[in-house]
Amino acid sequence: MRAQEFTTEGLGGLAYEQNVYAAMQAAKIEGLDLGDKPTAGFSNVGYGDIEATYNGKPFNIEIKASANDQMGGTSFRYEMAGQKFIPVGQIEPDELDMLLQAAEVKAGDIDNFLKAAQKYENNPNITGFPVRVTKDTREKLKADGLQKAVASNISAKSSFIIKHYNKKQVYYIQVGGAGLFYMGKNPLNLPVPELQGDINIELRVGYGGSGGKPTVSAGIRLQGRLKTENVSNFTLDDPGSIQALFMQ
Repeated sequence: MRAQEFTTEGLGGLAYEQNVYAAMQAAKIEGLDLGDKPTAGFSNVGYGDIEATYNGKPFNIEIKASANDQMGGTSFRYEMAGQKFIPVGQIEPDELDMLLQAAEVKAGDIDNFLKAAQKYENNPNITGFPVRVTKDTREKLKADGLQKAVASNISAKSSFIIKHYNKKQVYYIQVGGAGLFYMGKNPLNLPVPELQGDINIELRVGYGGSGGKPTVSAGIRLQGRLKTENVSNFTLDDPGSIQALFMQ
């Protein structure tokens, strides 16, 4: 295959996963069995985005399109009773677990926001998100600092990421523009560095448009992003680099 077929610039998540798969196929490494081609939602039920084996040993790989890639994110419903966060959209179970652990530390601030909204609206039925309030209440919540108290950027070290993927028996991660890393363990003893970095989890209250009405709706969104400045000597999106990796 021609080198340009493995261009990675600007590729989204699934497209990049399939690009990596194609590059690994093109490398023709003896003993490397790639398993099924990645499809949407594949790693929800599997052991990573690519479930390969090398000489019969598992080589499960998580794949991210860039070093600033999304690690899960969706809108959430929230219930004060039990301080429950309930995802609205689809999200991978391990990424949901990461987001929820980070969000739980802000539950008290979210409850304070909702209790104040109850008071300003004189409405005891405000017990969670999403919530609809008047524009005046929105401004009061903002002026009181309650909205700012909810908003946060929670940073967790790479060990937080690693333990979640290790639960899925995933010990390798390919990051577009940075290359291949091991996470926690290096069972194949590949000559690649350990992943170092953070996951930055953003929590915020977001308001929808009023549509000319005197009230606005508000919801909660959680978004995680991988932050790493590591660079590996080897990458799985280039057949030549893959061949060099397995010749070490």
